[in-house]
Amino acid sequence: MFSGIIKHTGIIVKGLYGKRDGYISVESNGIPELTYVGGSVAVNGVCLTVVEKTGNSLSFFVSYETSERTTLSQLEEGTIVNLELPATPSTFLDGHIVLGHIDTVGKVTTIEKVERSYKLTVSIPRHFIRYIVYKGSVAIDGISLTVYELDDDNSTFSIAVIPSTYEMTNIKQLRVGNPVNVEFDVIGKYVERFFLLGRNPLTDGSKNSLLDKLKKFMDY
Repeated sequence: MFSGIIKHTGIIVKGLYGKRDGYISVESNGIPELTYVGGSVAVNGVCLTVVEKTGNSLSFFVSYETSERTTLSQLEEGTIVNLELPATPSTFLDGHIVLGHIDTVGKVTTIEKVERSYKLTVSIPRHFIRYIVYKGSVAIDGISLTVYELDDDNSTFSIAVIPSTYEMTNIKQLRVGNPVNVEFDVIGKYVERFFLLGRNPLTDGSKNSLLDKLKKFMDY
């Protein structure tokens, strides 16, 4: 699990070149010493497993499914990527719950400077717009951001990017038309799933309902 607060970036030194699966390598001055082979790192919001460490370089294997659902296969050598280590029990959850499981690829439609901040507008496939909530959270390339404008008709949403986030992440290299990885708030997806199944996890009456478990805990 991640929080979407980016403290490190890296540079792609080996890409997939459009392949459906294969290895990518990222070079970074800060993060390799903090991780280990078999550990997880979010690369532009995609949770990947470290398979090799060499100096300041980390290598990851990207499966065909991950390649098809994300922008990783499109990253060229020299591209700046956002890096994040998993959250720990003592980590401040400054952003929101980010799993590193990308839901869809969006497209940057506008980037404009508003005073000292930036307004970033992203379009997504129409059937995903239901997961975007005004003043809710969304992860763009792994960055936890807040939605402040929402256009259901055009399937777009806008977020305000403060100067420090702009400078510390890959947002500064984004251009209109660029693809970005988008992960929606997992809580909303779980709520939708329960409603689609016609069940209420709080009051479904089963022995495993949350209310029953809470009652047992209180009786204990």
